[in-house]
Formats: sequence, structure tokens, C-alpha cells
Amino acid sequence: MNSKAKVDINKNRLYITIAGKAVKQNLDKLYTDVRFCVADLKTGFDVITDLSECSLGHLNGVPTYRKIMNFLITKKIGNVVRVIDENSLVFKQVMNITSRICGYKPIYVSTLEEAEKKLECLKKRNSIRFNINELPVDYVANETNGKGNIYSLSTSGCAIDSATLPVVVETEISIKFEFKTQGSPSGEFLIKSRVVRADGKLFAVKFKDLGDDLKDQLLKCLISEAQREL
Repeated sequence: MNSKAKVDINKNRLYITIAGKAVKQNLDKLYTDVRFCVADLKTGFDVITDLSECSLGHLNGVPTYRKIMNFLITKKIGNVVRVIDENSLVFKQVMNITSRICGYKPIYVSTLEEAEKKLECLKKRNSIRFNINELPVDYVANETNGKGNIYSLSTSGCAIDSATLPVVVETEISIKFEFKTQGSPSGEFLIKSRVVRADGKLFAVKFKDLGDDLKDQLLKCLISEAQREL
């Protein structure tokens, strides 16, 4: 397997290529390479992972693949873009695995050139998004209570589906949610937010006045969730 990791220090960017069968032995070596590469980068570095020539092979490589993801999360990465053919079998495999875990939410593109362009457009995004498996949320909008499930979460905002109370863009709301994973950091949050996107039972909010201490607490909870076993 011709898998490798390299950095572009000027762009503060990590490039990961996984080619051939992504089995444990080869991914273990890649994990070591990634750790050495990240040492040269600054917090908030972006990641481009090229999976265009990859096949997952035996599932014994999945824990190491997750270990690489979790390591990158602890290093407070910025945006993550994956290069992959969305019609391929490996894309379906990757989507099946990532849909069942809390991990960073990447952007999928077809070519490396498209990945570079995408990152140029995302320079203003300042926090990585995590996939969340139906985290219950309570919210209050215009003194009325609503419920829903968070399915995408970052330290700057979240996306909610199955909302019982419709909202409109620019509405000021308060949301409350709690992580209940055993052994995780204190995980109850009450956050003032502003609705930035709304479509029926789906809406997204941007957090307001979230201090550094609360951001760190939320990130620790997200990392703890990401490190849970499948």
C-alpha cells in the first residue's frame, strides 16, 4: 500500500494519502507518520485525505483509522476534506462507518484540485464539525419550548432535526443538551444561539457569547464521544 503523510508548512496543511488496502499493519505505520507530520503544524491546520485509490480491505484496520481521526481531533484541526469517488464501494463503506460514530464531519470532493479550492473558500470557518448520533436537545424560542435531535455539532454552532417547534432565521433561542457518556467531562450545556438556517423540522444555529472555557469544555466532550467504541 502506497500510503503516506506530508505537510505544507506555508499553508499549515496536512496531506494524507491512503492507497491500496487499508489494513491494520499499513495504517499503523501511517499513524506514526501522521504524528511526526503534525508536530510541524500549528493549531487549526487543515487536512486533505486522498482515498481515491483506497479499498478498506479487512475491517481490522478500522480501529487504527479511528485512532488517526481521534489524534487529529485532539490536535484541534481545522477543516477536513476527503478526495473520493462518491460512486465507489469504499465511499459507501466509509459513510457506513462514520455514520455510526461521533467524529469530525469532512467535506467530500472528487479531485485534489477541487479539495484545494474548497479549502480556500472555507478559510473563515473556525471550528470543526462533528457527526452526532441523535443527541437530544431542548430549546426555547419566543418563550415556547421545543425538542429535537442534534446531528452536527461544533464549538461555534449545531444543526438540529426532528424539531417539534418550527423557527425562522434570525430567531434568538436558548438550547440545552447533555452528554451522558460514562467517564466523559461535565457535559451539560445551556447556550444562547441565533438561527442561521431553517427548513421545516430542520434548522441550524450559531452560538452566541460562548467563552473560551465553555468552548474547551464542549470540545473535550466531543473528543470523549469520538473516542467511544463502536
